[in-house]
Amino acid sequence: MITPEEIKRLFELSRIEASADELEKFPKELDSILKYVEKLKSAPLGDLPPTLSFVAETTEFRKDGAYPLDAADVEFLKNSFPEREADYLKTKKVFEG
Repeated sequence: MITPEEIKRLFELSRIEASADELEKFPKELDSILKYVEKLKSAPLGDLPPTLSFVAETTEFRKDGAYPLDAADVEFLKNSFPEREADYLKTKKVFEG
């Protein structure tokens, strides 16, 4: 079973705040889910081939490439950011450390 300490670390890495009650409850719930997944893995499938999707579909990708922007569009994008420093656009910190 996953320990409350492991759940707490997982929440920290995911930047999710949790109460002490939630930290106590989640290991049991997650353990229950993982046991169910194991049960599904052992289901008899006979000769069924492994599939990722039951819908036959293809994805068409667009050609990737650079295209010019006029100065007004560039300035509009720059002004859309809450903070700027010279020509750099500042965002919230993604990684701590």
